[in-house]
Amino acid sequence: MVDQAASHAALVNASKIYYSKKILKDFDSKLVWYSNAPVMEPIDKGMGKVIEFTRYQKIAGVRADDSTEFASQQLYLSATIVQATLKERSGYVQLSSFADLTLIGGIMDRAMSKVKDAAGKSVDRFVRNSIGMAVVDVANASSVNMDNLAIDGGTLNSSGITARLWSHDKAAAGDRFPMYHNKARVAQSALVTSIAASGLTVKTVNHAVTVLQGKDVEALPSGKYNMIAHTDIPYQLTSNPGFKGWVSYTSGTSAVKQSPNEITDVISGVTIKTSTLGYKFPLSGDTLSTASGNLYASLLYGDEAFGVSEVSGKQRKGFELYLKESGPQSTNDPANKLKIAAFKFVMAAKILNKSAGLFILTTGK
Repeated sequence: MVDQAASHAALVNASKIYYSKKILKDFDSKLVWYSNAPVMEPIDKGMGKVIEFTRYQKIAGVRADDSTEFASQQLYLSATIVQATLKERSGYVQLSSFADLTLIGGIMDRAMSKVKDAAGKSVDRFVRNSIGMAVVDVANASSVNMDNLAIDGGTLNSSGITARLWSHDKAAAGDRFPMYHNKARVAQSALVTSIAASGLTVKTVNHAVTVLQGKDVEALPSGKYNMIAHTDIPYQLTSNPGFKGWVSYTSGTSAVKQSPNEITDVISGVTIKTSTLGYKFPLSGDTLSTASGNLYASLLYGDEAFGVSEVSGKQRKGFELYLKESGPQSTNDPANKLKIAAFKFVMAAKILNKSAGLFILTTGK
C-alpha cells in the first residue's frame, strides 16, 4: 500500500477544524477585550462587509397622572443602528520539511502553540484598538494612525512631554469614551504633563462607578460593572491604604485574586479583568514632573458600552486556523518543502454607547 501523500490527504482539513475549535475554546480563558464585550453580533456568510449593531435608547419615566382609571400612558422604545466595517487580518509561520524532520520536540506542535497565542492576542488587540485611546503627539493624532494604533511599537512619539491624551480620534471611531483622572474629567488632547503622579485608589474606583450610575448605565448581566486594566493595576489598588478598610467593612472576604486575571466584587461590585494588553504607555524624562514612569488607562464600563462581531459558531467564518502542506503541484513549492501554520480572522468592534464607559487614568513606575 502506498503511503498517503500530503497533497491527497483529507486529514489536513480535519486538523484545521480540530485546532480551530480548540483555539476558540482557549480564547475564552485568555482573551479579555473580546470575551468581555457586552454585545456580540454574529457574522453570517453572504452578509456583506458592514455589520450592524442595535443601540437601544433609554425609556423616560412617566411624568403625568393617568387621565382616567382605565387610561394608561404609552411609552416608546426606540433604537438606532451603529454600523462597523468588517476588517480582515491574518498571519502565518512557515517551516521547511527539513526542519520538521530534524528539529527535536515536534516543531509543528510548538509552532501551532505560538500561532495560537499570536492569534488570540491579535483578536484582543483589534478590539482594544477599535474602542480605545492613545498617547500621541498632535502630528500623529490622525484618523489613519489612530485606527492602526502604532503605539504598540512606540512609533507615534508618545513618550515625551509634548505627548497628548486622545480618547480615539472621532473620524476613526465615531463615539469615544471620556477620560477621568483624580475624579476629574480630562479634556481631549490634554498634555500628559497635566496628569499627576497617582496610582489607582479605592476612591477613584468609587467615583468612576458613581459617574456611570449617575448616567443610569445598567450593570452587565452579572450584576456588576467590568473594568479592563493592565496587569500592574491590581497591585496599585491592593496596596492603596484605603483598600484594607474597604474590604473589612463591606465584604468581609479575602482580597485574593479569584483567578489569574480577575478580582471580583471587592470594590463597589466591580469585576476587574486584567491583561497585558491593558493600556500602559511608557513616559520618559520629566513627563510626570519628577521622573519617568507609566501612564495606565483602565476602562470601566456597563451594559451595551461596546460591541464586537463573533468569531465562531454555526456557519460563521470569523476565525479560521490552517495547517498546510503546500504539495508538489504548487509552483511556489515544487519540491514540497514548505509547511505552514496560519490564522485568519474577520471581525469588527465598535463603541455603541459612549456614556456607558470611561477611562480611568493613573500613573506608576
